[in-house]
Amino acid sequence: MRLNLYHSQQGSSLLEVLITMLIMSFGLLALSGLTASSLQYSKMAQFQTIGSQLAIEYGDRMRGNVAGFQASNYNQIAAYTGASSAVDVPVCGTPAKCTPAEVASIDIAEWTNALRRRLPGGGAYVLRDVVSPLSVDIWVMWVEPNLAVNGSSDTLSVAATGGNQCPAAAGTGTASLVPRCMYFRVSL
Repeated sequence: MRLNLYHSQQGSSLLEVLITMLIMSFGLLALSGLTASSLQYSKMAQFQTIGSQLAIEYGDRMRGNVAGFQASNYNQIAAYTGASSAVDVPVCGTPAKCTPAEVASIDIAEWTNALRRRLPGGGAYVLRDVVSPLSVDIWVMWVEPNLAVNGSSDTLSVAATGGNQCPAAAGTGTASLVPRCMYFRVSL
């Protein structure tokens, strides 16, 4: 009968199993954070695509009413409020023949409703360029949903999403509401 003086370990100790579980849990936690970030950034990309489409649509509306554009009827220079309620669409004084100003007011109301319907807190700041008379500057604005950091939604929406491109005249930047802005230049 031989005595085996060298006992080799058979299996893992409880400590090794616990350390492995700890490392795996940190890995899974990091993976879930990565998944949440990818969903957040895909939503931001979706809003940017919608903003681009809406700016193109507004440019097309202006091209369809050049007289209204030249009279600066398409300017929207009110401060951003983040309102989400629908705007009443006006009607023409004479239904058979709308003036360029009436067409512009109808276009603005319909476009504003599309902004508010398709973007959270959707709004715009539109200003005709005085240097180049056939160009207009459009800032499409919205509030990024669920970007709160310690209860403050403005910190992450401005710092982590590429900065704020809003014009100072748009009146944005209140403590409770900081929109994300995209700038477009449209030429007729």
